[in-house]
Amino acid sequence: MIVSLSVFFLYCLCSTTSELSIGHDIGQYYSKIGLYEYVDYSNVKFLKFNIYGPTTLANWSVTISTEGKCSNYFPKIHFDLQYGAYPLISPLNESFPESYISSRHDLLVMIFNRTISNGTVQLENPLIGTWFAMIFIEKLPMNSKSKISSSDCNLYLTSWLDYQAVPVLLTLTIDQPLSIILSNNTTFVYTSYYTTTRNTRLIVLSNWTSDCAITIFARINALPSLFQYDYRTTCQNSSCVMEIDQLAAFLWIYFQITVNNSTYQNTSIAGDMLIRFQDDIQDIQSYPTRRIVRNFYYDFIYVPLHTNSSTHSIVLNQHNASIYSYEFIVDDKNIGGTIHFDFDTQLKSFNISNMNVSILGCLSKNQPRRHRSCENDYKILLQQNSLTVRSLPYPEMGLWYLTLEYACNNSNNQCDNATMLVNFQVLSSQCTRQQCGIYGVCRIMISQQNIFSACICLAGYRGYGCTDSTYSHVSRYLPSVLFLTLSNLMFIPAVVFAIYNRLYIEALVYFFNMVFSTFYHACDQEIRRFCIFKYDGLQLSDFIGSYASFIVTLITISFIPRSIKIFLFMLGVLTCVVINSRDRFDNIQFIVLLSITFSFTLLTWIVISVKKRRLQLTRKRLVCICLGLAFAITGLVLFAFFETNDNYWYIHSLWHMFMAISILFFLPQKKGQGTQRKRSIELNLNVTSNQSVGVVNEGAILPTIETNNQRDMNTSSTA
Repeated sequence: MIVSLSVFFLYCLCSTTSELSIGHDIGQYYSKIGLYEYVDYSNVKFLKFNIYGPTTLANWSVTISTEGKCSNYFPKIHFDLQYGAYPLISPLNESFPESYISSRHDLLVMIFNRTISNGTVQLENPLIGTWFAMIFIEKLPMNSKSKISSSDCNLYLTSWLDYQAVPVLLTLTIDQPLSIILSNNTTFVYTSYYTTTRNTRLIVLSNWTSDCAITIFARINALPSLFQYDYRTTCQNSSCVMEIDQLAAFLWIYFQITVNNSTYQNTSIAGDMLIRFQDDIQDIQSYPTRRIVRNFYYDFIYVPLHTNSSTHSIVLNQHNASIYSYEFIVDDKNIGGTIHFDFDTQLKSFNISNMNVSILGCLSKNQPRRHRSCENDYKILLQQNSLTVRSLPYPEMGLWYLTLEYACNNSNNQCDNATMLVNFQVLSSQCTRQQCGIYGVCRIMISQQNIFSACICLAGYRGYGCTDSTYSHVSRYLPSVLFLTLSNLMFIPAVVFAIYNRLYIEALVYFFNMVFSTFYHACDQEIRRFCIFKYDGLQLSDFIGSYASFIVTLITISFIPRSIKIFLFMLGVLTCVVINSRDRFDNIQFIVLLSITFSFTLLTWIVISVKKRRLQLTRKRLVCICLGLAFAITGLVLFAFFETNDNYWYIHSLWHMFMAISILFFLPQKKGQGTQRKRSIELNLNVTSNQSVGVVNEGAILPTIETNNQRDMNTSSTA
């Protein structure tokens, strides 16, 4: 849920120079956003915040709430902030695909604990524009939690942004001096300048009427301070000069003019500032591009502004002193994909066989940079006669520049005849060129109206492009499939045993469970699947069969007439269908149903034993039931407390086998033949006619009347 609020409070501070108004603005408010454990980027949530003007302080308030049983669940909760782009991090230390640039600007990684119900993230002098927060739960190690340790705990995050907007009333204009006065009650003042489409270097000149130590700080798209600035100069002899690099258009440069308190004499200081272009210095020539949209989200190509060719071609040599720079824009239309740079270089005619010529490139944001001043992770080296690829995942918003220049690694005279032809493309795609390696699937995700592409990795592969094979388990694919499917064959003895004892309904339920569990696990595979019909239908059938096997087995060993058992079989199976249709992953409802059925069975044992004044279970039958309980409880403990995603394939197979073996001990054996069978039936009829509450189970053999009389006679004779 996103609620946009705008609350603006104004008050004035009067001074001798200007009137300063301070505002308070609340941006987006996100209420109770569900948090999930991080496996890949499909599990994260993105929140978008906007800072519309210069400010000295921004506060992100974070509230964490819980729902369910969370007393023993203390995960780390990430609230990672990134300016102008979706945060790009590796919470599990996953590696990125080769040739991918993973370093970021203005990325803040913050981790909260669940015990902190209310927290605040403060950022001084934040950049103006869009900020994105990525929220998720850091996944606990496999050996530190069981399958159900966190299944009943839901975590939610509520967050909002507020900041104080500081209007900057003094604005510089090219070649027009701006008068500035530092009055008695202020030690600094802000000014600003908005860059134009003329992409050139700037110089800022200032003169002051005092010899006080005056320092000027400058920063792009944010208010500067003593510790946060892009450019800095200190006045010497009442004058200052600041040189600013070649910048992109449509950027705000903010200046802070500060006077040192130790030299300040509590008198007004007057001065002026002048900004102008540096025409005497050769700038890097930039060529604008435009985007041609293709078939999919984030699928487009950058082409030169006045052509339709998808490939850029340039020729560089020792005599060509030009530096080529290509300008391309990244905005909210393509921050959720990946930008690729494909280069093909060919060395033309030359006389020396060991000629060493290369092209030096640089990727930079907001301003074109040469290779020598480029950030290390953004440098590009193009060797002669080679193919080179670089990629920029989840690129940051702004104007970007690809700068290329010729480099001769031999002496200049040896490179006179060497010419390098460079063909290159700049294009965007989902994920890694619409793919995610061999073991991954590319998906378009939407989180709080933020659209992005993400790779969903399979078979233990990880990373942005599903290329990290550190924990891959492709080699165990075949064993896991065989274990999970063939372990269901352990139900065959239970089916045969039930048929032999004329328990045909029980045999049908066990056979149903065996068949659909086998086909469900054959379909529930990441790499290769075999599905006889839809996955959801197979899963539902498997759950119903498993639940029904428990219920039918418990009803079978109760002491009630067979006709009532058949009715309860139908009631139990229908109940299993209903609760699985409601929520097949709710363990509580299954535990409740199992407890009710077990209590009913136990009650029938107690009632018939009280009526007959003796335990109706023979010693042999009691031992069998105890063994069945031992196998069943062992299987349940493995399933509930030891099964994880990593060991699922063999722990769940053991669960199949233990449950199937327990059935052999639970099911009653076939009754005797001849006279004993008739007497047992007569006893059943007598008990029924006397309206007895408990009736002998068909599978249980009660002592006959003659046997009781004989026992009494023996007792009398002994006495």
